[in-house]
Amino acid sequence: MDEIFKNLPSKLANEIRNIGTKDGITEIRLRVGKRGIVISSGIEILLNYTITLQDLLEILVKISKNSIYAIQNDINNGFIVISGGHRVGICGETVMCDGKIKNVKYINSMNIRVARQMVGCADKIMPNIIEDGEFSNTLIVSPPGCGKTTMLRDIVRQLSNGIPMLMYKGHNVGLVDERGEIACVCNGINNLDVGMRTDIISNCPKNLGMEMLVRSMGINIIATDEIGTGKDVEAIRYAICSGVSLIFTMHGRNYKDIYKKEGIGEMLNDGVFSNIVFLSNKFGPGTVEKIDKLTSNHKLEVI
Repeated sequence: MDEIFKNLPSKLANEIRNIGTKDGITEIRLRVGKRGIVISSGIEILLNYTITLQDLLEILVKISKNSIYAIQNDINNGFIVISGGHRVGICGETVMCDGKIKNVKYINSMNIRVARQMVGCADKIMPNIIEDGEFSNTLIVSPPGCGKTTMLRDIVRQLSNGIPMLMYKGHNVGLVDERGEIACVCNGINNLDVGMRTDIISNCPKNLGMEMLVRSMGINIIATDEIGTGKDVEAIRYAICSGVSLIFTMHGRNYKDIYKKEGIGEMLNDGVFSNIVFLSNKFGPGTVEKIDKLTSNHKLEVI
């Protein structure tokens, strides 16, 4: 939280500190002309502090270290990842050029999502994705905000370090951290523990990162967050042909959502994934709704 507080206006930071539950904070929502909102341990707390346009500009300046131009590409993507892996989402008026976002001006709201490591949160999942000391390809599916990135981080850590209780020896894991949220790399050093045998490519498109890891690092497992594009699918199939195992996440609630994503449903039917883990927020982020074991001839008709 200290990394977040130092990027906030002092009065706003002090009020959030004074609510006394900073260890449970998961989101800070700031909207111009509205009172700030803090989400802590699943409870919404309405601040007395009313957000101004100047507040948001001050945050941007601090995040960019007085050079907003340096984070322009991040702004155009709708969020900035700051030291510690915390993600600052932004909304405003977009400026378009050739069908692409060239700039976001008149920024009027921010959502600061707090990055936290929950060591051991994947303990209940590991016996289902490791059998006889071997890991099998796994897809984690959940709506936004249900803990899939946190879960992925802990799975990667355990796959990398090894799990003696499951007779699983640690393997070389290649992590493609496209948005810098999983390992939270800053100046070449990861701020969160993703295991002793994990190699990280950050701020790189997932498809390119996967191909680079397969070609250059001699890895056993590839991990990345939020797959879903045709290019991702091509890179995944390339990794499969190279004998690499897979652990990925994607947005969704059920099988119908999986089949809406380009090429993902076909991979299920082709037997690429052995395990599908569905998460929700039912009892807090990271609630495991179910874990399905898929056979090589798995076929699902989605109407």
